[in-house]
Amino acid sequence: MPTFVTASKYAGGTLRSMIMEREWRKRNRRDDPVRRVIDTRQTKKIGRCIYCGTTEGRLSDEHVTPYGLSGRLVLVDASCDRHAKVTSALEKRILRDMLFAARAALGTRTRDPKERAKPHSMLVERAGQIEKVNSVWQDHWKVIRLPIFPLPASIDGRPYAGGIECISMDIFELGERGEEIAKRHHADKVIPPKFSAEDFARFVGKMAYGYAVERYDLNAFENVYVLPAILGESDDIGRWVGCPDHREFRVRQCNISVGFKIIPRDDLVVRIKMFPQFDGAEYVVVVGRVKAVYRDYFHARGEQG
Repeated sequence: MPTFVTASKYAGGTLRSMIMEREWRKRNRRDDPVRRVIDTRQTKKIGRCIYCGTTEGRLSDEHVTPYGLSGRLVLVDASCDRHAKVTSALEKRILRDMLFAARAALGTRTRDPKERAKPHSMLVERAGQIEKVNSVWQDHWKVIRLPIFPLPASIDGRPYAGGIECISMDIFELGERGEEIAKRHHADKVIPPKFSAEDFARFVGKMAYGYAVERYDLNAFENVYVLPAILGESDDIGRWVGCPDHREFRVRQCNISVGFKIIPRDDLVVRIKMFPQFDGAEYVVVVGRVKAVYRDYFHARGEQG
């Protein structure tokens, strides 16, 4: 895999880490053309749905990194009602079902603080039986589970029939271990939160596409390969989304790191690192083919993508 230019969005930390982060940004901003994407809250006016192109009806704003992960980059008037429902439901399955307690422990933003404070259900195993218990988030297993996928099939050229395979998992426990949480509930073990490899890959693909639209513009693409899979209209997410064979982004106090690369055939690859503060998994997304004029513009500036 090629080397990527990196960027990150600050999401908290100690005073010392904040100062170090600020100084690092000052030194590197001029040499890091990607950094503007996610340093601070920014908006970009789109004026049509990035998923279907319509300008009709109500258009809502699109958070590139979800609000629930403290995302600050917003595409304004960028999603029609129909596709906003599809992508919102997808984000809900990841942020609420998979990352609810972990997000609370990290203090990420929420639109409903009262809802976060209420007891939520979790599954435990007692004497071989799966049981549901209701607890506040402090008594949940606060775990981040990041699936590891093969390279996108479009990159490594392997035979591909559909879907996506989870071949491993990065697991980060925030605070107590699962065994301690189980003991607190007088259970044998805690059942991990709901997980769907396809949904998570679509979630990553959606973020990558949003970053690509912000950086290159909606008109920059001849073809957006990953779009049907993001919307659940095709079963080929594994062709466009996967994990690289090594990690390039450094550990940083943020929730997301992002890089861009235009590879041969003018395909744009977006690289995303989830939860860099824990050295989380990295994902590569083959978003689509950019028009030659955009490729030439960035290459003329000495940028890889």
